[in-house]
Amino acid sequence: MIQTVLGMVSEDKIKKTLAHEHIVFGKAGFYKDIDNCYNREIAYKNSIERINMIKKCDVNLLVDTTPIEWGRDVELMKKLSEDTDVNIVCATGFFKDEEDMLAILKSLSYFDSVEEFCKSVFEKEIIQGIGNTGVKAGIIKVASSLGQIKPLEREIFKAAICVAKQYDIAITTHCDRGTMATEQVKLFEKEGADANNIIIGHMTSNTDLQEIMNIADKGYNVGFDQFGILSIPGIPTDEEKMTNLLELLKNGYGEKIVLSHDCIFDRMGYVSKSKPRYPDMIFNRVVPFLKENGISDEIINKITRDNLLKILERRHN
Repeated sequence: MIQTVLGMVSEDKIKKTLAHEHIVFGKAGFYKDIDNCYNREIAYKNSIERINMIKKCDVNLLVDTTPIEWGRDVELMKKLSEDTDVNIVCATGFFKDEEDMLAILKSLSYFDSVEEFCKSVFEKEIIQGIGNTGVKAGIIKVASSLGQIKPLEREIFKAAICVAKQYDIAITTHCDRGTMATEQVKLFEKEGADANNIIIGHMTSNTDLQEIMNIADKGYNVGFDQFGILSIPGIPTDEEKMTNLLELLKNGYGEKIVLSHDCIFDRMGYVSKSKPRYPDMIFNRVVPFLKENGISDEIINKITRDNLLKILERRHN
């Protein structure tokens, strides 16, 4: 069974999946942007437009990996799921330590344990629900910074690992521009995490295929989850991402890869000037490319459905 914003859903109800998207997303302080105020009605309209795009591709489950402090709108997720029949998995968790991000944890660290605080938050949102919404989180989001795992981030990782082991829930990670994947794995190993329940994210931005294969060989899942993103400095083009994915699949890693776009359906606060991204590229461009290059329907089904469902499956609550 899969934990979604509307409750538990059987795997046999799922057609295709997306492993890492964002319904809405706002950087810290977005609520102070009086010139670009968040409008849930507009966010709903924009999200419906994009959900209808993925429904045409037979996608009926997506994971919203928006962490707690980045504008996660649980009520909007519920309404969208009710109105579209697309299952949405909501995350608990915190993002990376950069600028004013994680302000609540920084202030709390002066007088309390960040790890213990995060454990209590994650446990509550997984077992009891998020606020008074009745929605239970189905995955934990953690993140590291560009080229390093900062001390505060390590505390979040340790809390997430502890709760994930206790409640048999998946973890998905943010590797900034594809960096720190091996270091994340070392931290997971040190804390005794279950590799099969973990997605090492944003490996589309990592050009070191040997590092990716080493991670998968240890049992970790690999997120090829940033198709369509072109605005991040130094990351591969979409053509390079597709070629790298093809190489991994030809080397036998079809059971350890999940796909997505890291698309933002609506932004809170200042609207990005980058080129708009849409959540159907995988099915309109990536999958046809893979098939043209000899990847079987069986493997396509694994990377667009089966692998993610295995990761998300809750064997006990």
